[in-house]
Amino acid sequence: MEKQNINVLEVKTQAYPTIPVIFVSSVRDNRLPLHNSMGLSVTDLKNETRVETIVHRTDSGKLDSFILNGENLPLERNKSISEVLKVFQSESKKGYGISVISNNYKVFAGSSDAGAAAIVVALNEIFQTDYPQERIAFLANSISESAIRAVYGGLNILVVDGPGSPYAKQLASEEDMKDIRIFAMGFKYETRLSAAEIFQLTRSNPFYDYRLKRIQEWEAKIKLGLLRKDWKIVFENAEDNCANAHYLIESSGRRARRKEMMAAVIDIEEIREETNLPVYWTAGGGNVINAFTWNPYANAVLEELKRRGQEPLEYKVAPAAHITEVERE
Repeated sequence: MEKQNINVLEVKTQAYPTIPVIFVSSVRDNRLPLHNSMGLSVTDLKNETRVETIVHRTDSGKLDSFILNGENLPLERNKSISEVLKVFQSESKKGYGISVISNNYKVFAGSSDAGAAAIVVALNEIFQTDYPQERIAFLANSISESAIRAVYGGLNILVVDGPGSPYAKQLASEEDMKDIRIFAMGFKYETRLSAAEIFQLTRSNPFYDYRLKRIQEWEAKIKLGLLRKDWKIVFENAEDNCANAHYLIESSGRRARRKEMMAAVIDIEEIREETNLPVYWTAGGGNVINAFTWNPYANAVLEELKRRGQEPLEYKVAPAAHITEVERE
């Protein structure tokens, strides 16, 4: 049945920040990663950690404005959004323009992925293109190289190697992972490495080819752990992967994990060694160390982190990006 032509004036969407499971260590010119990757969409226990985006339809035929947290979005990101807008205009045969207001709430890191997911979900509704989730994910990824995580929610994978690639899918939902407890430790720094610098640092490392060969091993073990609901297998391999990525960055001459972040990593590893509690860490390119554990061990892990002077914010696995309000003519 043909979809009704509904004139949508404004769409409000919500998406959640993301953290790595298999770290994106470099991308192609089209922002598609060079290797398979995995990630998690997360929020706090009250669902307040989120990105909210309002996309308003205009008659200009272009991106009129993008206000992020009260300020104009940087020009580079504007260009990628404009290119995605052109895709919707071309395929829908509708010349709408848009204005965008986006706000991050209690987000430490991963906001660009969530923001990209939120805007493409909104455009799909405004242009009434009825794209499947995978198409939305790849369009969002052309804005932010890990946006697939926020589009799908839960624990998900982006496959760029092998038969049928590229494709994306969710491997485990927020319900599947309801026992997972995530303690995020965020640190305020004036500067951080850009994604582009991270990608160049890792690719310039002489051990980068070895990392690429290990991606399949990490991926297979994480999938096995999910099948068995053996969280130890899942998160010890996620930690190993992220530790490897940061080793490549940092042995190439730049410190990605600053002193306080390294202290958090050491705390997690010492808790595991000294108490036998199952707790593992990952980190992206921002200023957050994520500690993963699960019930019935989580409360003891939390107490150990606090005893060592950490002030974690508890997260949980979050759902996919979604529409919250639609205004029609």
